[in-house]
Amino acid sequence: MRVLFLNGDHPWEGQDGYYKLTRQILDMISVQHEVHLLALTGSEEIAGGKKHPLASLNVLFKVRKNKKASQIRSVISRESMVTWQFKHKDLLDKVNKQIDKLQPDLIIFNHIRSAWLAPLINSYARKIYIAHNAEAHAIGSISTNETGLMKRITKLESGKLRKLESDILEGIDTCVTLTAEDQERLALLCPNLNFEVIPPPITMPSLKATIRKPNLLLVGSYKWYPKRKNALWLAEEVLPRVANVYPGITLKFVGEGASLLEDEIGKKSTIEYYSDVPEIAPYLANGDIFLVPERQEGGIKIKTLEAASYGLPIVATKAGMEGSTLINGKNILQANTAQEFADQITYLLQHSDETTRIASEAHMAIKESFQASHIQQMYEELLQSHRVLEVVR
Repeated sequence: MRVLFLNGDHPWEGQDGYYKLTRQILDMISVQHEVHLLALTGSEEIAGGKKHPLASLNVLFKVRKNKKASQIRSVISRESMVTWQFKHKDLLDKVNKQIDKLQPDLIIFNHIRSAWLAPLINSYARKIYIAHNAEAHAIGSISTNETGLMKRITKLESGKLRKLESDILEGIDTCVTLTAEDQERLALLCPNLNFEVIPPPITMPSLKATIRKPNLLLVGSYKWYPKRKNALWLAEEVLPRVANVYPGITLKFVGEGASLLEDEIGKKSTIEYYSDVPEIAPYLANGDIFLVPERQEGGIKIKTLEAASYGLPIVATKAGMEGSTLINGKNILQANTAQEFADQITYLLQHSDETTRIASEAHMAIKESFQASHIQQMYEELLQSHRVLEVVR
């Protein structure tokens, strides 16, 4: 089957969960199909320096997204910030020319970053939207934790995204969500559409982490405002409560833009910063207590799954647990306030046997539910269900 895979940006230009999942999907569907990647924006240099299993890879605009400019444009217009990030003159014409040239059997719109084009494209090819999030709901959940101007901006953006998602769902044949919760949210916008739930694949590490004298670990991209805000909350509200009981405890911030946190928090003996590291695996292997203070609902937190795959004890918010199949008290501990986080962390530090049990149970749960081979089969069945009879091109 000839597949056109539309992506907002170059899949090899970032390291967060979105980019990693995109690369995994491309790897899985390229095994048995002819996959042509069309990125709306990206860096030309990356395309020449990466090996990939694709039949072709094209980047329409060799530019970097300007999120601040997109946000300003969104505030003063009716369109979402997502649309403005990727909108360029003649973009639609270029995409349609690629479709006419390729004549794909199937078009996959990966993430809302490319799916906003779905209602604008005329093609006989079947269309699949891989929704990494129920975006309107996710941004709406952020707005509930904001005040003042930021609350107004996120609430306004949520409304625009709801309209955009409705239009997208009307223009496709199938929507893939990562969680059952997001399927239910998006189905409210288009009840008669075909939905499939396909979670992200998790490659199990060869060795589980050994839990000896755990510290605290947060992993992510801190260039994203909500993630940075959560990190500051941990440093200012949670860490001092734990340090009152365990003065020697250390909180580690690992990931893209961790230096931004250092600029805001400053140097402290209880905090370590590891910015823009090439791999997070060495930090997951240390056996620390993994923290997931996410407030944004929707989607699935891949870092939660990865931490569990290493056999780490995890303390997470309800939003941070969504879609993980992990159960509070059995293989993860839930906390939603600063005091709850501090209490759950202290409990793990005081009960080493229970900490080991919870971590081991988490490892087994991920191994059972997120095997890469099983997820690949789910994608293959999805693509085969959209196969049409061969016609003379």
